[in-house]
Amino acid sequence: MAARASLALLALLAALLAAPAPAHAGCYRGRPRPTRLRSELYMNHAPAKRLSLEEMPKEFTWSNNKGVNYLTPSWNQHIPQYCGSCWAHGTLSMVQDRLKIRKLQSGDLTPDVMLGRQTLLNCAAFHGMGQGCDGGDAIDVLHYMAKYGLPDESCLHYLATDWTQFKAHGMERCPPEKFCVNCMPAPTKKDPDAYECWPVKKPVLYTLTAYGKVDHADEAGMMSEIMQRGPVTCGIAAPDDFVYKYHSAREGGVYVDNGADTEIDHDVEVVGWGVDKQSGLKYWLVRNSWGTYWGDLGFFKVQRGAGGNGSLQIESGDCWYAEPEHSVEDAVADGDLEGSMFGLKRTKCRAEDGAGGCRETAADRLLQTWADWPPRGAPSLPLEPPSPAAGAGARADGVESGPPPGARAEASGALKRWVAAAAAVRRALGGGGDAPVAVA
Repeated sequence: MAARASLALLALLAALLAAPAPAHAGCYRGRPRPTRLRSELYMNHAPAKRLSLEEMPKEFTWSNNKGVNYLTPSWNQHIPQYCGSCWAHGTLSMVQDRLKIRKLQSGDLTPDVMLGRQTLLNCAAFHGMGQGCDGGDAIDVLHYMAKYGLPDESCLHYLATDWTQFKAHGMERCPPEKFCVNCMPAPTKKDPDAYECWPVKKPVLYTLTAYGKVDHADEAGMMSEIMQRGPVTCGIAAPDDFVYKYHSAREGGVYVDNGADTEIDHDVEVVGWGVDKQSGLKYWLVRNSWGTYWGDLGFFKVQRGAGGNGSLQIESGDCWYAEPEHSVEDAVADGDLEGSMFGLKRTKCRAEDGAGGCRETAADRLLQTWADWPPRGAPSLPLEPPSPAAGAGARADGVESGPPPGARAEASGALKRWVAAAAAVRRALGGGGDAPVAVA
């Protein structure tokens, strides 16, 4: 009997040892998060006025604030393949929602801005800010946006890939076409379907004027910041029952944490709060980044004011705010900058600039963030290729006429020479000269 019991115990131990470790749903996949100096956590920090719980409404959400939705669309970080980029998604959702709030509150009804997730994953780690699909923190996103600016998603669509694909080929900096790129047909006799791509060095960029940790990120502190200035990004724990059994782990409509997992390993956007009518529980209304088929159309409700660090550690003090700005977009709207297939450029000097040339503006300075490309020793490339409309004349009435005979052929030849120069630059950068540049 004892022998059989011993064999059974050994079999059980073997099964436990052979069982796979539980998967970590969060950004760091169980690895320790890096520590930060306090000086790294703030820029132009000005906390929102702290209000008491009695001064704030029982329910509030930026998805329906006095009948207006201030939230941009939701994302899914897990497609077309798994990528531990919650740090990017949770933080950029907060920034672009705050950008929408600022614009709508000022009467600016321009379309929503969806910030460039793939650009961030491609480039930020080269500057020591996050580890792409292997995790990062909200502060990495805020540092990068404040220093370099970030384009919107019209520069690159999301592929759930990161900087390691370039690092593996010996690249020590983010390839410029992986920051922002454009492609156009470039047919040849050999390949009539060929196309050519080039880096857009001066896209519309969005940056930050301030950021920091939410002061006193308890229930009242978080509510004060959210109601007065916009959503916040918070780090939370992500236990398996929350990830895979959210609906069955709720009381009424609110997820109640059993407290078993205290490791903060996931970043989300908190957009409001309320009280559940079925259970009577207070809750935070939170946006996740796992698609709208997860949770409640991509959102979830988690118990608010549960004591200690709160459910899922959401009130542990790891919450962030940012103040975005859109001066480059405004410069385009005001006519100081104009767009093209090759990026933005100055249109004219204002009268106040005088005869000495155009006065440098904040938008001009921001547009120089990519001015150190190409690297030293690489062939230089003209900022813009020649216009296909080169040679067009103007009639006396100011209406543009067609190009003179032969001008189109000349412009076409100039464009082909520019394309050849672009290929030479790519070869110097290790990107190959004959095949089109892959779009990231």
